[in-house]
Amino acid sequence: MIPETPTREVQSVRTAFRVVATIQEQDGATLHELSERMDIAKSTVHNYLGTLQSLGYVVEEDGSYRLGLRFLTHGMAARNGVAPREAVTAVLPAIAEEVARPSWWVVEEFGRGLFVERAVPDDASETYGRVGKRSFLHTHAPGKAILATLPPEDVRRIVERHGLPALTGKTTTDAERLQAELETTRERGYAVSEGEAALCVQSVGVAFRAHETVHALGVFGYSGDFSRNTLEDDVPSLLRDAVAEIEGALEATG
Repeated sequence: MIPETPTREVQSVRTAFRVVATIQEQDGATLHELSERMDIAKSTVHNYLGTLQSLGYVVEEDGSYRLGLRFLTHGMAARNGVAPREAVTAVLPAIAEEVARPSWWVVEEFGRGLFVERAVPDDASETYGRVGKRSFLHTHAPGKAILATLPPEDVRRIVERHGLPALTGKTTTDAERLQAELETTRERGYAVSEGEAALCVQSVGVAFRAHETVHALGVFGYSGDFSRNTLEDDVPSLLRDAVAEIEGALEATG
């Protein structure tokens, strides 16, 4: 969930991570581009870049800076440390093969949805998402399933913090309408989303709790890939069975 805002922040740490985030968003950037985009003096940006480069977190190539592979070590450690990874990765491939569509494990962190792990059948293309993607929970079915599992006050805090931005013309951007959708999700035990995260992309999601964190399993595909029966019966049933298997594994390990 969203942590309380600290009373005192270290501004230099925040700025360093702004540099990192800007380089990532731009898929590489020059000193001049970073200075302009961040509205910080070149000399200041240069000092941050020099420090990050000396630590292996930034690499300079022909005047452009990209993120260093040292981040990969942290990313892999972060993913591997999320419980219950072993139980989830054991069921994802079977879901993907059964529906012939990509299946995803999404985790709520700081009010956003993190795409942690995926399984893609050999004959299917990746429809939506990438490992490490940070998404808005209200825009896809796994995210809505997660929101429906959270207490109303937590949902309110997430909406206040991140808003309800529209990614397409179909994205739910009204808080009252979202609450109604979440109530429907709670009643039927799964969420469905069509064209809200990306046009012509549908998803189905089922959430579960593990170690005080809310997770979801989801299936993504193009609108033409799903029949109504698939969306409302086959896929939700498959996801619920997978969640039951995960919960059983968690109970067995204590």
